[in-house]
Amino acid sequence: MNESVYDALLNSNAVVEFDVQGQILWANQNFLNIMGYELSEIVGQHHSIFLPEFHQHEFEYQEMWSQLASGHTQVGEYKRLTKNKEIVWIQGSYTPVRSAHGDIVKIVKMALDITEKKRLAENLEKKNKELVSTAAKAKAATYAKSVFLANMSHEIRTPLNSIIGITDTLAETPLDDQQASFVEILQRANNQLMTIINDILDLSRVEAGEIDLKLLPFELQKLLDELVAVLGFRAKEKGLTLKIQVDPDVDAFFIGDADRLRQVLMNLLNNAIKFTHKGEISLRVAKNRTSRPGNMLFCVADTGIGIHRAQFKQIFQPFTQADSTTTRRYGGTGLGLSITKNIVQLMNGQIWLESEPDIGSVFYFTASMPTTTERKTAAHNPLQGQYQLSDIKHNIAHSRLRILVVDDVDDNRNLFGIYLQNTIHHICYAESGVEALRLVRQEHFDIIFMDVQMPSMDGYEATRCIRAFEQEQGRQPSRIFACTANAFPEDVEKSLQAGCDMHLSKPIRKDTLIKAINSLFAPAEAIY
Repeated sequence: MNESVYDALLNSNAVVEFDVQGQILWANQNFLNIMGYELSEIVGQHHSIFLPEFHQHEFEYQEMWSQLASGHTQVGEYKRLTKNKEIVWIQGSYTPVRSAHGDIVKIVKMALDITEKKRLAENLEKKNKELVSTAAKAKAATYAKSVFLANMSHEIRTPLNSIIGITDTLAETPLDDQQASFVEILQRANNQLMTIINDILDLSRVEAGEIDLKLLPFELQKLLDELVAVLGFRAKEKGLTLKIQVDPDVDAFFIGDADRLRQVLMNLLNNAIKFTHKGEISLRVAKNRTSRPGNMLFCVADTGIGIHRAQFKQIFQPFTQADSTTTRRYGGTGLGLSITKNIVQLMNGQIWLESEPDIGSVFYFTASMPTTTERKTAAHNPLQGQYQLSDIKHNIAHSRLRILVVDDVDDNRNLFGIYLQNTIHHICYAESGVEALRLVRQEHFDIIFMDVQMPSMDGYEATRCIRAFEQEQGRQPSRIFACTANAFPEDVEKSLQAGCDMHLSKPIRKDTLIKAINSLFAPAEAIY
């Protein structure tokens, strides 16, 4: 039995025998095949002939043979050199063999060739490192792009603030028919430019994985009524009918991100209106009975120009429309559906379409939105600070306020002055955070409109200094409204953390400014 077991081991392993000094006594054919030698070429040779880089590891090598001579087994993975100077890897065990008297008479090594396994592992590790490096580079590139787009957005919004503000103010003045048409053209161009800027920023945030859904209770019918109020007039202008249908078994209240759902529906309905010249646009809301994920199903149908089947997948790619002629004829960036798809996926849903050219299109999407019986949905808009502005009447002239406008751009300060020129309020101006702090120390202001990005002392630091001074002096706090072209949610949070009461994103329109001031006069109403 012992002989048969030994024979089996010899046949299944590479075996080589050494004396206690490491001289080769014998090797089986498996070992010779691995190393590329004939037996006569290695008998009497020292084990070190198999070692690459011997002189770099001579001390460790001598220590290993000293341990073997002392009776200690050695096990591990070893790099070895063949007769043809090729590197091979073996998994081996060096076992001291004792005589009947207990003396170590030789060392038996049993080995397996693991070269291919080692190469695969090394290749896998290399690929993993490459993937990590590629992912890091992609993440850095996405971040750099987001920073670039945010900076470009800021630089574009700053002059656009004046353009939109002056255009809206001009529209309130007496104009003849031709002048009024010119102003309407400017206002449409302003709105298109703002849509493009917002779409590009949204896309960059989606690609960077920086959009998180804010899950709050909301009333579905109220959201749909708001869509009809915004889009109904536009559809009517084109002679289209806009229909909204909610199935009877659909619940009234849900938990989800109402703003993002509104954005998805707005994109789809806007597209339907844009690409439809006659007929109707319809939105149907139902419980999801398809195999797609999510408990809710939304369908937006139109009788418009339609889309060729070959374009179905491409249509959801960034900067893509049905074809180049569509872009030329209808305008737009082609970002809306790409953003919509990403938001729907964040809602654990899917989006797809059915369409026939010259007949129309139906866009379907599902969403996961738990139902709720909670009727009170929100006390305020968390992205706009502590006040709900939409339902407050314009009572700006009821009380005289001291208002400080802080901005390092002359045109922006002048624009605020134009907005408030027909009010009873007393307006002061500061062109830096340092000057604003100096004025606040001299007198109390009811409201401070604080630009954020300013040289020397920015709006965040100025706000913190003002809050510290107010606390130190026991003074009634001013209402500080951050006014900035930085429009990301984290910018809003940063403003609030610095001590601002509200964040207003440029371009700031006159009605937004007045509503912000009016928030001092009336408490916010809860939304039901």
